[in-house]
Amino acid sequence: MRNRSEAEFARLVDSLAADPHRRGELADLLREDHSWYEQRGTATIVRMRGWVLIALARTGVTDGTLLFILEELDNGVDAYLIAAAATALRAYPSPKAAFGPFLVNALQQIRYRDEPISFEAYGAYAMSGENTTAVRELVKTVAWLGPHARSVLPDLEALRSQSAGLSKELATALDQTLKAIKNNEVNEYGPAACCDLPSNLANKMSWLRNYRRSSRPIESAIFEDQDGTRFSFKEFFRGHPSIVVFFYTRCDNPLKCSLTVTKLGRIQKLIEQHGLDDRVNTAAITYDPDFDLPKRLRAYGRDRNVRMDARNRMLRATAGIDALARHFKLGINFIESLVNRHRIEAYVLDDEGRVAASFARLRWNEQEVIDRAVDLLRERDEEASSIDGSKHRAKGAPKKLALLGSIASVAVAFFPKCPICWAAYLSMFGIAGFNQIPYSPWLQPIFALVMAINLLSVWLRGWSTKRIIAPLIATTGALIILASRTVSGWEKLAVCGVLLTLAGSLLSAVTWRPRKSLAFFAKKSLMTG
Repeated sequence: MRNRSEAEFARLVDSLAADPHRRGELADLLREDHSWYEQRGTATIVRMRGWVLIALARTGVTDGTLLFILEELDNGVDAYLIAAAATALRAYPSPKAAFGPFLVNALQQIRYRDEPISFEAYGAYAMSGENTTAVRELVKTVAWLGPHARSVLPDLEALRSQSAGLSKELATALDQTLKAIKNNEVNEYGPAACCDLPSNLANKMSWLRNYRRSSRPIESAIFEDQDGTRFSFKEFFRGHPSIVVFFYTRCDNPLKCSLTVTKLGRIQKLIEQHGLDDRVNTAAITYDPDFDLPKRLRAYGRDRNVRMDARNRMLRATAGIDALARHFKLGINFIESLVNRHRIEAYVLDDEGRVAASFARLRWNEQEVIDRAVDLLRERDEEASSIDGSKHRAKGAPKKLALLGSIASVAVAFFPKCPICWAAYLSMFGIAGFNQIPYSPWLQPIFALVMAINLLSVWLRGWSTKRIIAPLIATTGALIILASRTVSGWEKLAVCGVLLTLAGSLLSAVTWRPRKSLAFFAKKSLMTG
């Protein structure tokens, strides 16, 4: 959409804001990778995104759009966008104490970069209409919080005591706000309380193993690290969990790329403290692979205390960023090869290279990222334990099946043919005093079925181990048992059939390991000596 003008974009935003059924589309226009931002300059994107935020200030802010507003307050450095975000925040249904730290952060960042701003028309800045400033809008929003700003009262008092960056008018306004907070005069919204952000705004999003996107499309992607070593995505990211952050060295926002890589260095120290050095990898991948060559990557990481070794690397994709953007669903856009807008983003990958958790937009906590990596290790260990248990059970299954099959063979061979035979058997055990014994001829086909299953398992094992002696012995026994049941005069051979079936079944279940010869050990000694 780069051929479409800013005026068209402004009209689109206004039309969406005016239509109650389409206001939800405003959030989509705030995605960094939206086609409207392709090949546009940074200043243009600031105007476009700012106008969307002002539209939200008019229409109301929902949980779906709140994250974009807090993101701008959390790590924005442009006065126009911060002023628009502060204005929009007041359109949220009710103030929350959790908003306080975002406003204080924004005040600290923008107080020395403030400038006159106008929201009268698209891109107007201070050229027409009533002017305002980012600091003024932030102070008004702190006043809107009222007693809910108590949690950041010390920070606000520290800002006021420094005075620098505040006009006399704004200093007076902040004094009134501080007084109202202390005296609880602003009580329109009830008593002060500490609360968290809405649950759906948690900056951590996790996916269960069965819902993670496959890494197969990107496995062959080639990377180059800070030393010029090349390898594929599969070679580095498969086999163990990894923590991945994105950055680029030409980023001019210190709260984004520079801070992100610095925090990666802190994560590496936490990994070491947890004793996970050999179980979790880390990687910082540049958005700008054509510019960020190995030497530049190494210098950037070194200046931010990042450890760089076989398990911890600064990376660039040799074939560009497109495949990465698709796999990670990166929030980024470009003008030519230069990044014009991106979000903060960190990811935790599982041992198959799939994204298992993401931390996007808001500044993330290092320990929280480590916790997700530890969860993945626990998940992996539990899965390995489950597989080992299954193998153990499967290993014992042939022996159990052999025992069951042998018992079934005995049962088939000596199964009574009539109620009188039942009485004879019971007489052998001293319980022939029963006059009537229930006869169950349906048991015989069940025993025969079990014997057949046992015979099949013996043959399958024989084929897999390349040993057919056991299956032949068991089959011979089974045939003799069947003959003893059907051929007159062969009844006495049933014992022989049972013994052969038992021998074949047990022989099949035994795992044979050939003994090593003296020559083998002599050869091994020579090779290692």
